[in-house]
Amino acid sequence: MKAVLNIERIGFNALKAHAQHERREIGDQTHTDETRTHLNASIGLDKCPEAAVRKYLDQTGAKIDKRNEKPITRVLLSASPEYFRPGRADQGGEYDKDRLNPWLRESVKWLKKEFGEDAVHISTHLDETTPHIHAVIVPTYDKKTKRRTVKQVSHHKHPAFAALNSYEDLHDKYAAAVQHLDIQRGDKLPTELRKERRSRTKKEWLNGRMKAASAQLSLLDGEIRRHLGEKLRSLQQTFQPRKKQEKDRGAASAALAQVRSKTKARGRSR
Repeated sequence: MKAVLNIERIGFNALKAHAQHERREIGDQTHTDETRTHLNASIGLDKCPEAAVRKYLDQTGAKIDKRNEKPITRVLLSASPEYFRPGRADQGGEYDKDRLNPWLRESVKWLKKEFGEDAVHISTHLDETTPHIHAVIVPTYDKKTKRRTVKQVSHHKHPAFAALNSYEDLHDKYAAAVQHLDIQRGDKLPTELRKERRSRTKKEWLNGRMKAASAQLSLLDGEIRRHLGEKLRSLQQTFQPRKKQEKDRGAASAALAQVRSKTKARGRSR
């Protein structure tokens, strides 16, 4: 039985669609059980995730950079179906309360510990195939200016996401929080790869991306040169025969003119 953790950055359009999905207004409803929809619940600043985000921004005064197209972070928590319904994992929609409730309690506890007040909306979905939790996070950090400290919204500068391998680390932490429920950590990156990624600074990562882009540009430049060369050769093959024909026609015309000239000269001499 594995812990499930998914982290996704979204914009306000996706947030609005998420709110409609929670109200079961849009999306595929074939995997939901309408008789259990009333069991879904939410906690936070508002039952509507979009309203919760806007309330939090108003209350804290947190600012969003205009260039930040996806300022909100959405987190999904769940576990293997076998955890919720041992021996009948294929019977979607069912769950044992004595297993569900401890998982809900520990998962919400972990979200609040990890994200604090930034977790503005937490909703449990019990009417779908497997129980899961959606958490809407407004990732804020304290930005210091010369005069004061202001709250800024930034996924990459939030304490939970700022470090390299942050998603892997969060998965480790969540798995540790539910380990006593016999839920284990899912597959992780090899240790060698994690160490390699940790050893790279942001500058090194950026340099690597620039080198890769430069290499791609060189390949593109070579491809363009090759294409233009082939085009030039094709044009040369197209026009060279024409030039030869024109030259031949010119020579023939000159020869004909010479013959006519000689013919006229003989006629006059007679």
